[in-house]
Parts: sequence; C-alpha cells; structure tokens
Amino acid sequence: MTDWWNSLLIEKQIFYAIGLFSLAVLLLQILLTLVGVGHHDADFSGHGDHDTGIGLLTVRTVTAFFVGFGWTGAIMLNRHHSMPAAILAGAGVGAAFLLTTGFLIRNLLRLQSGGGNVDYNNAVGLVGTVYTTVPAAEAGGGQIELMIQGRLMMAEAYTKAAWNLKPNSKAKVVGLIGRSTLLVEPLTNSPNT
Repeated sequence: MTDWWNSLLIEKQIFYAIGLFSLAVLLLQILLTLVGVGHHDADFSGHGDHDTGIGLLTVRTVTAFFVGFGWTGAIMLNRHHSMPAAILAGAGVGAAFLLTTGFLIRNLLRLQSGGGNVDYNNAVGLVGTVYTTVPAAEAGGGQIELMIQGRLMMAEAYTKAAWNLKPNSKAKVVGLIGRSTLLVEPLTNSPNT
C-alpha cells in the first residue's frame, strides 16, 4: 500500500486524500445516524429552509461535495486527463453530489416534520436546546432542537433577547412566527450564566 501511495504523483495523492478522508467522514456520519447519535447537521449557509430549518450548505452536503470532487479528480488523472480538466470535472461532480444530498435531506426532513400532523403551536411553553446560534434582537434565525408531539425536531428560531443564544444553551418557546418558526427566550437572565 505504501509503495502504491509513494508511486503516485502529488496531484493524484491530493485527490485520493480528499476522496478517502471525505468518504471516511461520510461513512462515520452514516454510522452515527444509524446508532442515533448523528441526527444533527450544522447549517453553514445561514439561510435555512423555513419548513425544515436546514439550508444547502451543511456538514453532510459539503462532505458529499468533497467525496465527488476527490474521487472524480483521481479518476480523471488516472485516465490521463489534465489537472485543470480533473479539477473542473471534480467540481462539477462535487456540486452535483452537494445539490443531490441537499435535496434528499431537505425532502426527508419535510416528510419527518411536515407530515401535516405536527402543530407547532404545541411547542409554545416547551424548553429546547439551541443547535445553531440564534442572533439577538431578531437579527436572524438560528435553530433549536426540541420534542414536539413526541418527536425530536429541529426548528428555525428567533429571539427578542439582547444577546445571542449560543449552541447547547436552553431556550423556552414563547410564540410562533408564521407556521413553523419559533420565537424563543433564554432560560437565563444573562448571557454568561
């Protein structure tokens, strides 16, 4: 194995390293999801879908991009294509993987949370855990995880508090904004407690 790796040009090593590492991360995510630990997916875009609370750039979609990018680049170089062609093809396949994964996750979450029988009014009064930062003074949306009607759900949340609600802090649902966006307040009286 070491001889094979050392015989590769640096360009192929880079593509293989990206492909192998991202595939290992993807397999770990799948394993954690199967055992019930990996149900979170951090949203990097800051623009979540109002029905699911998840945007296009998440840990899973970015990982899928790098799986497609790394393996396609390695395949292209193995077939004696140029480096620019390998990068372009890798980026194209990676983008397709990212979009497909995002589409699948979004639609699966809609099936889970939007089955027509979840009433977000039932969340009012419940306490949940902040998953992604909820900006102060309704400056933007974050995400909160809580049990609604016996289901662990992720929902978009806003707050009127004077400080940002940080991940893993507790927040109480005090109202609704629209059909499925929650208005929350911190359980503590200051950001440092």
